[in-house]
Amino acid sequence: MMGNLIDWVNVQIAWLPALGQLLVWALLLFLLATVIYLLFSLLLAPFMLLYNRLTDKNKSNVLANDDYVLGELTEKIHGTAIGEVMEIGSGEARSVHPARLYNEAEAHNGLLLPVGTKVLIIDFDDRGVALVVQSKSFIAD
Repeated sequence: MMGNLIDWVNVQIAWLPALGQLLVWALLLFLLATVIYLLFSLLLAPFMLLYNRLTDKNKSNVLANDDYVLGELTEKIHGTAIGEVMEIGSGEARSVHPARLYNEAEAHNGLLLPVGTKVLIIDFDDRGVALVVQSKSFIAD
């Protein structure tokens, strides 16, 4: 079967010069590799999705018990809306996380924390959203 296909292609491109035949074979091999790659991607995609769903709980950025990090809002938080906070209290490293208010009562009362507000990152919820409170006594280095 495969031998017949190779012979058929050779007969079809026999009129081309040697360089043309080489280019046709290279193109056919490239197309074959692309098709195989796409088939494997389609077959393995559900398993990769399942693996990510089962293992990725965004636990790499969860703080240790009683470990609070200083942050600064890069997007405002208003009430129950989600904003964005950048860690500034962990040395030279900077990381940005989605953020919402830690205190539910403040969130339901519509507390507004504008961009640039210094906050404490108290914890992360199960979706990886930082839970923050306004830092009343921020001490700059």
